[in-house]
Amino acid sequence: MSNRDLDLLLQTLAIDSTWGREQELAEFIADRLRQWGADEVSLVESMPGRPSVGARIRGTGGGKSLILNGHLDTYEVSGDWDTDPFAPYVADGRIHGSGIADMKAATTASLAVLRRVLESGTRPRGDLVFQGVSCHFEGGVGTRSLIDAGFTADAAICGEPTDNTIGAVHRGAAYLEITTYGKQAHTAGKHLGLNAIETMEPILPALRELERSLPYEPHPELPGGPILNIGTIRGGTKHNQVPDRCTVSLDLRLLPSQDPYAVRQQVIAAIDKLSADDPRIRATVEFSPHWLSGPRLPYEIDTGAPIARTVADAVRTTGGTPEFRGIQFWTDMVPLGQAGIDAVNIGPGTPPYNWANEWVETSKYLETVEIYAAAAQAWCS
Repeated sequence: MSNRDLDLLLQTLAIDSTWGREQELAEFIADRLRQWGADEVSLVESMPGRPSVGARIRGTGGGKSLILNGHLDTYEVSGDWDTDPFAPYVADGRIHGSGIADMKAATTASLAVLRRVLESGTRPRGDLVFQGVSCHFEGGVGTRSLIDAGFTADAAICGEPTDNTIGAVHRGAAYLEITTYGKQAHTAGKHLGLNAIETMEPILPALRELERSLPYEPHPELPGGPILNIGTIRGGTKHNQVPDRCTVSLDLRLLPSQDPYAVRQQVIAAIDKLSADDPRIRATVEFSPHWLSGPRLPYEIDTGAPIARTVADAVRTTGGTPEFRGIQFWTDMVPLGQAGIDAVNIGPGTPPYNWANEWVETSKYLETVEIYAAAAQAWCS
């Protein structure tokens, strides 16, 4: 067991990088990379006050280049932790710390590989690039900003939590906001108003029916059809006011065969059908600003692609059996792919991905370091 790799993870876990507060961790990583002698290290402001960190080890020439990509931002901390979530610890073969599964373990594993290469005194033929990205939850904004800043390569490995199975396909998503419109009035004058919450009511069962009826092509790596969650509902201002607005937010997780833009039109069509029967129902359907900042499109690459084969071979090299498994959530493989960079995903961590007393198996984390190191050596040399 490499205590240095474990110590590095404990250091990154001790820094609070909850969504929107990535700066301290980005600066910590940039400082370490400079100390270790990376050829190029930059803090790139992906959104105001939210830097991503890009680094490059320049190859000697003639080899293929590789990105190791991981996000710095983590979800809000559950109130049910038994210990301080930013005082990480190791117990019973597990490392505990906020954001370790999603996805500080994989991001730190990438960092450990760069340190190993820099300290070895031997450079690969191709460049090895580190992308520690902020603003992942805004739809890959951090990854896009680092690509725009020149931290690009021939292929990439992402490290979202897949229990070290290899992901070459994942779902897309449509984040939609449906707003119904009524007419404000006092309760005593209710007959002169129109309650937007009440006109939203028939839309909710229609959405649940739409989840069952949306057309899609089954995918062998992504069992089941689309998944719809009605996440929030907001309406009204006071108990004695007839509400003139009601908004629900939806998260629709889609198959690769489904286009988020087409799905939005199908939601509009379902509501139009209701409006034809009840003209009081007046609604708009828009993508949320959070989705528009980075459209959550599906991703798929052939498992025979060179980077997929390289990662599978790296798993074998470290004593494992490679397993390709579809990913139910969205990853930064999309912005990488849109930039012409083939990518696959492999990283430690299991469902529910973000929870109180969050943990990753120590052996899985250390295994990830070795897989990334083997893949980088094979690809870049």
